[in-house]
Amino acid sequence: MELFMESLRSLYANKLRTFLSMLGIIIGVTAMIAVVSIGQGATASITERISSLGSNVFMISPGYSGGSSGRAYVNLSDVLTKKDVENIKMLCPNIKGVSPLIQQRFSLKYGTNNTSSQIYAIYPDFFQILNLDLESGRKINQEDIDGYAKVGVIGKDIANDLFGTENPLGKTVYMTVSVGNTNKTIPIQIVGALVQTGSKLIYNPDKMLIIPFTTAEGRIVNTRGSVSTILASAISPEVSERVYLEIDQVLYMRLHDSTKYSITSQDSILGAVSEVTGIMNLFLGSIAAISLLVGGIGIMNIMLVSVSERTREIGIKKALGATRKRILMEFLIESVMITFIAGLLGILLGTALSKMVEIAASAYALKTQVTWDSVIIAFGTASLIGLFFGIYPASKASKLSPLEALRYE
Repeated sequence: MELFMESLRSLYANKLRTFLSMLGIIIGVTAMIAVVSIGQGATASITERISSLGSNVFMISPGYSGGSSGRAYVNLSDVLTKKDVENIKMLCPNIKGVSPLIQQRFSLKYGTNNTSSQIYAIYPDFFQILNLDLESGRKINQEDIDGYAKVGVIGKDIANDLFGTENPLGKTVYMTVSVGNTNKTIPIQIVGALVQTGSKLIYNPDKMLIIPFTTAEGRIVNTRGSVSTILASAISPEVSERVYLEIDQVLYMRLHDSTKYSITSQDSILGAVSEVTGIMNLFLGSIAAISLLVGGIGIMNIMLVSVSERTREIGIKKALGATRKRILMEFLIESVMITFIAGLLGILLGTALSKMVEIAASAYALKTQVTWDSVIIAFGTASLIGLFFGIYPASKASKLSPLEALRYE
């Protein structure tokens, strides 16, 4: 306790030097806490969005052709058809829902308001696959598909852009479609409005206008039966792997080439996201760790200066009977106390900084996560660095000869 109080008095007597010693550790711990919390928060946010549908959703998209003998890869945009949708529905017993998807961007107008929106042409199963709920109205149904109905279900953001606080149900928006060198206007009556959901997989329903697939195919774009994507869902997460194999078999039977299509499961997306964010967190954490290392070097430099300044004091203590061990422990305790206090300040500042980032990025729904793991790692690393870089100055001080120290000016 006596050594502790003496070290504390020494640090307090040289406040500026002590603060400069702490600065590197404070910055390093702050950076590590903030960076790791932002990275973990971003990972959790992305994972939550993707996982919101469960682990039983599949996206089937066109593959690529070429890439050998000097030929470039070519996207097979017309490889998937409505027939594939029907085959998957009939031949895959563990499928719960399946829907083709045509996705294009068009201009929409209501009164004097204009906006650009992603138009999604779908089958009724689309709502169940992406787990979309209505705020009001109804969903696209089979009658709309059979009748090429000019109706739509609108997302929250698009509804706000076009209608503001006005109820969109029953209103008609006008879609501008380019046909050759001319434009034609197609009226779409709003029959349903989605609740605000945020992103689901790679889609954002808040920015969608959803219309019947046949309406888009027959009245807006001429796809000749091809579809840009097929979405499907399994009856339960437990049969997801079996569904993957069933879809693969159905498509291979028709195309006889597995490179012409790609089946992406939600689990594979989660795995890729976790891998990428893990690498990014490790990279950013390493940069913050370098700051801690630089802070440790700063502590060693300051402590060496302190040894030089207090050489005569050390000589007096040794002349009065202070042992080498006592001198060693005195300087080592000072070094550890500097990192301890700096680590605590760094944790507080890092937590505050991460919360400020969360508030600033609230529009993007980013939430930061300050975990005990990151706090313990940052604080433990700082303490070890203080101990490591304090050993040499403390050892140098303890080895000073009392006679030489007393003659030192």
